[in-house]
Amino acid sequence: NNNDINNNDINNNDINNDNDNDNDIDINNDNGVKKIKNKSHRLVACLWASASYETRGERFSINDGHRRLREWLHFQWLVGFEHVYLYDNTLAHTNNTSLKDIADEFPQQVTRIVWPAKVCNNRKNNVDSPGERSSQYAAESSCRLRFGPHVDWIGQFDIDEYLVPVDKHTSLLPLLDKLEHEGRRIVSFGSWRAWPRKNLIEPPVHINNTTICSTSETCFILKVPEQNTILQTYNCDRQKGEKKEQMPAEKQLYQPDYVRQHFIHYSTITHLTTLNREETVAFGQPWRRKIGADPLSRFASAVVEATMLHTKAIATQDTAGWLRVCRTGSKGTCRIGNPYPEGAFEKGIQGNNEGWSYNCFVNEKIENYWVPKLEQALGVIKKETAR
Repeated sequence: NNNDINNNDINNNDINNDNDNDNDIDINNDNGVKKIKNKSHRLVACLWASASYETRGERFSINDGHRRLREWLHFQWLVGFEHVYLYDNTLAHTNNTSLKDIADEFPQQVTRIVWPAKVCNNRKNNVDSPGERSSQYAAESSCRLRFGPHVDWIGQFDIDEYLVPVDKHTSLLPLLDKLEHEGRRIVSFGSWRAWPRKNLIEPPVHINNTTICSTSETCFILKVPEQNTILQTYNCDRQKGEKKEQMPAEKQLYQPDYVRQHFIHYSTITHLTTLNREETVAFGQPWRRKIGADPLSRFASAVVEATMLHTKAIATQDTAGWLRVCRTGSKGTCRIGNPYPEGAFEKGIQGNNEGWSYNCFVNEKIENYWVPKLEQALGVIKKETAR
C-alpha cells in the first residue's frame, strides 16, 4: 500500500531533496524565506500515535487507539485538513496489532509511517529525571523535514486533541487566509484538559482495591459507550469563552517554510531568529536582543476563530474518590464533568439539586454543529463496514 511507509526503507538522502531543486524554489517572493512554488497541500497534520501504550510511570494502560484514531481522522477532514502523516508507534509496545487497518480506510488521505522507536524514559513527571517523549520528538522532526516543504501549514497534534472552528467558521482554512493577510506565520491554541461528562459515560462499576485505585477510596474504569463520540463526551471545557489561562503547553499551526525547528508545543527556531541585525531590519522587523514569542505569531481567539478541545483519557486511579470530590462544596479535583447549565455560572450557582458540583462548560458550536457532522461521517463508515 503506497500510503504505508516502513521507516527502515527511508533513505536520509530522500529527506528534503526538493529544497535542492532550484526550479521548484522561489526565494524572492517572501522576504528571503525559501518556498517551493507548487505545494501539494494547504493544511496537514503530523500525528504520533499508538494502538495501545502506557502512561508516564506505567500508571495506566490506554488501549483505545483504533477507536480514537478513526474518529479523530474523520474530524480532521470535516474541519479542512487535507492529509495526515501518521507515525504509528504501536510496534514500540506490541507486535500483535497496529494502526494499519484504520489508515487503510483512508488511502488517499493518510500516509502511515511505521515508527517503532521507543521512549527512552517513561518515568512520572514529578520525579528526578522526569519522563519524556523522545520518540515523539523525533517523529515530529521527521514529519516537518520530510513533508513540510510540500505544504503551506502544518500542525503537530495528539490523537486526543481536536482543533475546532467556532462562531461562524465551519473550516480552518479561512483562518489561515486571515493569518496570511495579517503576515502571521504561527498561530497557537490554548490547551486545557476537558472532562468526560457524567451523563455520557457508561455507569461506573466501582472497584474497591487499593492496588488498582492507589487509595482506600473506590475508583472505576471510565468507558465511553460506542454510540457516543469522544468529541461529545469530552465536550466539557474547564474555561468558558476565551482561555484566560493557556498553560505553558499550547499547540500550534505553523508554516514549515518559516519554522526551522518545532518542539511539540513551540516554534523554537524560526527564520527570524536566524537573522543578524541588518537581515532582521531588511525582513521588516525591529532588532531584538531577546525574542519571547515570535512577533509573527499570535494566539487564536477561542470564541470567534478556533478552540482546542483536549480529550485526554482519565486514568482509573484518577477516578478514585470521585463520589466525594465531585459533590458540591468538596475539596479536590473532580475529573468527571458536570456542566454548568446556561446562566448558572454567572449567577454563582455551584451545583445541582442532587448535590453534584458544576465544573465545566459545554461548547454549543461543538455540541450542535460538529457532533452531528461527526456522527454522520462515522455512521457512513459503520454502514459500509457492516456490508
